[in-house]
Amino acid sequence: MYQIIYTISVNSSLKKEWDIFQCEDAGYVDLNIEINSNVYEYGGIEVFSHMKYPLVFRAENSLVSANADWSYVDVTLLDGKSDGLDSALSAIVMTHLSTRNGLLVHASFVDYQGKGILFIGPSGIGKTTQAELWAKYKNATIINGDMALVHYENSKYYGYGCPWHGSSTYCENRKAELYGIIVLEQALENHIERLTGITMVDRVMRNVFLPKWYEEGVNAALCTVDGLLSTVPVYLLKCRIDEQAVELVERVLFKKNV
Repeated sequence: MYQIIYTISVNSSLKKEWDIFQCEDAGYVDLNIEINSNVYEYGGIEVFSHMKYPLVFRAENSLVSANADWSYVDVTLLDGKSDGLDSALSAIVMTHLSTRNGLLVHASFVDYQGKGILFIGPSGIGKTTQAELWAKYKNATIINGDMALVHYENSKYYGYGCPWHGSSTYCENRKAELYGIIVLEQALENHIERLTGITMVDRVMRNVFLPKWYEEGVNAALCTVDGLLSTVPVYLLKCRIDEQAVELVERVLFKKNV
């Protein structure tokens, strides 16, 4: 059993990153994932005898089928190979969460004194670097260096750690209430400004994963994004790699005097 916002049952051992998300057996399981390699050949035709639900997508050697509300999912590994399984699992969890007030976001995520900050932007822009500056200068905890789950609960938006962290080594099983979303740009001087309207939506949506194979999930996820952006402030940070960039964000987010 694993606990990533919701209780997940998987009938197979997974990468070591999942170990920290293990939990004791729960009385109720929100998401059941069954991984198998039950493929046999009959008259030159490959038969996938174990698939109980419609086929939704393929990630390399991983075929994914799911029931209508994504509470039961089968993953069939072609030739017994697990290539694509990690990507398939992230897509499964993201799809399941989409209709349950959740999102998967391309971001580094830090916990600063119980307050969560998401740093978003394209690969290579410096998300993990900014998170490391917060760890160095503010003793913040880096929950994840590349991915985060966002969830709406009890009238607040929270960030959660997850097992997927890209090339970053940071992966923690923690959550924190979100206090800010920082869109990163590299620059010669540090500057921060509040984003609003279409610009805000565009810059954030570039970093939100949508389950485009599941129309109901896309619509629900967009509603979650709308609520998130109406609640959590979004800033554009044009910055150098230095302590001043950290101080600038801290002043704006938490002291409200800039």
